[in-house]
Amino acid sequence: MSCLLQLVEVVSKWSDAQASLDTRLLLGTHYFDCSRPGDKTRADIPGGRGRHLRVSITLCRAIEINSDQFYSAIVLASSAVVDRLYYEQWTFPPLRFLYFNLARSLSVHYGRNDWHYYLSQGYPLLLTTFLPFALVGLYQSLFPHEPPTTQSLLTTSIKRQLANTSLMVPFILSFISHKEVRFIYPLLPPLHTLAAAPFTTYFLSLISPSSSLSPKDRKGEPLKRLFLTLVLLINLLLAIFSTQFHQPAPLSVLAYLRSRATTPTNPPQTAPMKDITIAFLTPCHSTPWRSHLIHPSLKAWALTCEPPLHLPVSQHRTYLDEADQFYHSPSHWISLHLGRPPKNIHEQQLRLAALETATGVAWNGGTTSVDDKSGRKRERKKAWTSHLVFFGQLEDEMRHLLKGSGYGVCYRGWNGWGNEDWRRRGGMV
Repeated sequence: MSCLLQLVEVVSKWSDAQASLDTRLLLGTHYFDCSRPGDKTRADIPGGRGRHLRVSITLCRAIEINSDQFYSAIVLASSAVVDRLYYEQWTFPPLRFLYFNLARSLSVHYGRNDWHYYLSQGYPLLLTTFLPFALVGLYQSLFPHEPPTTQSLLTTSIKRQLANTSLMVPFILSFISHKEVRFIYPLLPPLHTLAAAPFTTYFLSLISPSSSLSPKDRKGEPLKRLFLTLVLLINLLLAIFSTQFHQPAPLSVLAYLRSRATTPTNPPQTAPMKDITIAFLTPCHSTPWRSHLIHPSLKAWALTCEPPLHLPVSQHRTYLDEADQFYHSPSHWISLHLGRPPKNIHEQQLRLAALETATGVAWNGGTTSVDDKSGRKRERKKAWTSHLVFFGQLEDEMRHLLKGSGYGVCYRGWNGWGNEDWRRRGGMV
């Protein structure tokens, strides 16, 4: 804004003849050229006052560059302070990200993908039917057919920046062995912005008056109508399937558990709210339980899948996280970490509450080291909970392991028509 005011002040000192419409357009051009540091400022204005304009615009550029550096420094400093308060030590997360994913390549623990994953699978899954329009928009933004005019210079610059960002981010992420579509989700708004112009241009004839169409456009109109119908229908079907029929059990089981904890029945058939504890014997991130079971009296634990931070690179291939150990042998893992299942769940919950009172340590379901009243250290195993959650493919084995205990099936959720992960097949019990 200060740069603009300087230019206005210079213009106000000119005579009426010099402050013509052409001169104002020229000033507008040079103002937007200030965003291009590589350009040399030029002012083709008769008379000696052009020198003052050149000095003013050069000062404008210097102020813009310095302000960019100033605000960038503020953002980095604020981020560093916030990270210091959260992690309680000085750290730089982007550097840790590179160290974790490139130097130690620990992300391979969660899967390895081809180098062309984002090109061959990421963009198609992200854009679906808008992929061809996005590709055309990327090409037109990087290689415009005509040089930009004064009015379109800013728009052209923004589109070029969006296109460069949409290409550079997948290119950089491709150096990491583990790749997922969700890593490029933030690129969806820029890609839709670039796809908007080709999309509207292609289908514009469908809403234009027939008299304004050329014979060629009128001939291809039925094909465009069919294509537009398919685009809308495919996106509608995908939206319905993904929100209503694709693996709904991880959400429905959480709704059931929360209702058991917060909605009493008459006569009361559910456990008191303080007795609702849950163990998720499922692969990592199978349910969003941390965000859905937000209640001070709801306690839960789940199998973890932490990377091998403590192991050398030579042992990464043989490393098994907690979820892998459980699915390798559920019976062995349960006997090692949980022990014999309780015959009375309510008594188990009372013993757990007594343990919390005796140790003064709030229960979190994990294996922790606590001090008893004598001051000695002892390990606490994972605790049996009032509810166990697992996928249907484990039901037969879990029935055998829990035979004679106080557990029984209280909920069974449908989970779609199959899953590519064998551990997540069947419903959720």
